[in-house]
Amino acid sequence: MYCTTYKFESLRIVVIVLGFLGILLALLGFFCTGDLFYACYRDKYNNKLLIKTLEKGTQPKTTISDDKFFPRRTVVKQLKKLFRPDKDHSFYHVVCGEHGTGKTTLVKIASRKVGSGVIYVDVPSRVEDFGVAFGKALNFAFEERISFSKQLIRKLSNTINGSDGPMWWRALKAFKRIAEVYKAKHGKPAVIVYDNVSRLIHENPKILDNLQDDAKDNADDQIYIAVFVSNEGVVLRRMESRSTWSRAKPPMKIGDLSKEESMKYLTEKRKISETTEELYELVGGRILELKEVADDFLEGKTLEDIKKEKLKETRKKFKSAKLLENQKHYKAGKCAINALLKSKEIDVDVFRKLFTNEEEYDEVLEANVFAYYPSRDTVGFQSKLIECYIQANSDIFVDLINLTPTNEFNSNYASTSKS
Repeated sequence: MYCTTYKFESLRIVVIVLGFLGILLALLGFFCTGDLFYACYRDKYNNKLLIKTLEKGTQPKTTISDDKFFPRRTVVKQLKKLFRPDKDHSFYHVVCGEHGTGKTTLVKIASRKVGSGVIYVDVPSRVEDFGVAFGKALNFAFEERISFSKQLIRKLSNTINGSDGPMWWRALKAFKRIAEVYKAKHGKPAVIVYDNVSRLIHENPKILDNLQDDAKDNADDQIYIAVFVSNEGVVLRRMESRSTWSRAKPPMKIGDLSKEESMKYLTEKRKISETTEELYELVGGRILELKEVADDFLEGKTLEDIKKEKLKETRKKFKSAKLLENQKHYKAGKCAINALLKSKEIDVDVFRKLFTNEEEYDEVLEANVFAYYPSRDTVGFQSKLIECYIQANSDIFVDLINLTPTNEFNSNYASTSKS
């Protein structure tokens, strides 16, 4: 009797446990099925959102007010042409210019005017946030944010196999996917603009290399056209040194305003009727510098105070480049300065030979005292303000002895172009 009761109770427990497990499995199956349907729905929704974003274009906003903005219609027209490639376009582009020439503002304006098919990605100052910025420009919802089960699987697989790729790479893959859809619909490549790529060069230059490699491959396939926007200097030299440069068009340079344009900006936009000539002679046609000195003048600062402040700021660049007296590159820098005072530009190879190694050469060029001109392969002064600082400190930098034919920088070296 006891054995029969025991067996009956054991069987009842087994039935209860099996029933409970069945319910759990049913609930799990229901959850997984629902989760799968939700993930599929979200994938389709996000894909439509990506396509809609590309159809409309990013259309980045500018922060500069109309009363301080000087329209450069010719430059904007050139940029718009880059952003409207024809169906057979098979090159990528580089837009370069010195800091303060207004590259970002002009690129944003042109991108906004073109609209459809143009994605604008601004590389943030914190490179770790590049993937987030890339995704935001695309309206891209990263995969791990869609499905609970996918999050769980990814976490488990990451524990064993590592990551499936950085966020910026997944965003790029998403862009390429919708670029193919755009090409099929419109018969021409989409465009992606990478602004401020110089921010990548110090912390993670491999990202820049990968973007350049992918730009070359997709220019070959005519899926999308990349436009890299950067200061002239180490970024451009790195890009030029790589084999993928073969698919790059000659860089488009955004330079300073002409004197006529600068005068027009000061008188018509900023309503300054006096000392315009002196302000221009101090900073030249560098629009950012013109804006700053105009702001200072309209705030009531004297021309002398403005000049002192600007020269003090410029001294920091010389200090950063280690070009001041008793600093590491003073002698080499002095040679370059005197050559440039005579010839305006010198061959980049001659400039490079002044320094012990490539690291020192890069260090000086990155400090924004000298500028590299890729179209001529030469080096010159970075701005008018640099020249003013040298003139104000001629006793430190300028040799009054005439250059002779035996000097290192004779006419065979101090040239404005490669022979």
